[in-house]
Amino acid sequence: MIQAIIYRNKKHHICGFQLSGHAGYAEEGQDIVCAAVTVLTLNTVNALEQFTKTEFQCEADESQGGFLSVCFPKIKEGAEDRNAQLLLKTMVLGLENIEQEYGRYITLNNREV
Repeated sequence: MIQAIIYRNKKHHICGFQLSGHAGYAEEGQDIVCAAVTVLTLNTVNALEQFTKTEFQCEADESQGGFLSVCFPKIKEGAEDRNAQLLLKTMVLGLENIEQEYGRYITLNNREV
């Protein structure tokens, strides 16, 4: 199962996210849930890098069953970047839709930091 955590600051701005695990929907190379989550999150990271000036830290490790962690230190401290928030909210919407349809294979949780 994919465990997705969305980190939000006191203003409810998204200041990071973390994903770990594999969906287990199908065999490797055939798993549409894992593929959808991967494309959605990596495209968001690429869009943040390409279209915003928001600094972030990213860590990924496929060897431990799939892991992606992205942190926005300045947003965590209260800075706001509307473009970054729009991209992140779009990613969360997509993850929520995947969870709604394939909830046995992905869980999405919010945490305040």
